[in-house]
Amino acid sequence: MKAKQKNIRVFELNIENEDDFFSYMDKNIILLKDYLLLVNGTITSKMSEYLDEKGCCYKQMQDCNLKLGAKEAKSEKKEDSKPIEIVQYVEVEDEKQELTTLTYHTPIRSGTIVEHDGDITIFGRVNSGAKVICGGNLSVYDSVDGIVECDGDYMILKDIQKGYAVFNGDILEKELFDGALKKITKSIDGPVVKDLI
Repeated sequence: MKAKQKNIRVFELNIENEDDFFSYMDKNIILLKDYLLLVNGTITSKMSEYLDEKGCCYKQMQDCNLKLGAKEAKSEKKEDSKPIEIVQYVEVEDEKQELTTLTYHTPIRSGTIVEHDGDITIFGRVNSGAKVICGGNLSVYDSVDGIVECDGDYMILKDIQKGYAVFNGDILEKELFDGALKKITKSIDGPVVKDLI
């Protein structure tokens, strides 16, 4: 027998009602279907059928004996929480390694997956069907039509067209981006989006 430790990305969904669930899932299914979904709340047969049909891997939180760290305790303390709160937990290996910055001067083409633990800078666009997963800081100086994820201290984006952007587990609203460069940073209440210039 062989055992291998893997990094795992998990979204925790807190469900209060079926309508909010379907509304949220329809909007974000392209992103969420690649993750393990841990569900707080009751999964109805209709919800279960939907998740199975979309090919999602999911489990009810109360059926799992997982220790997810400090973020779990923080989310429970919030009194005025939103109907569905997303928290991303990443299991990190103990190995330390020197990280470099990847730089792309051309577009990231459809079907391409770029995954790097360090920083990534992209001067072209991220095309539809492309995915960029960045463990460090991410800068994209053209439009995002694919999926970009950043777990670093900051992210720089110009525009989100058909794609999705995730910063430290939070999905960013497309309406916040107007074609001018924006810097996204962390705060206790979630991501903060400000004009870069």
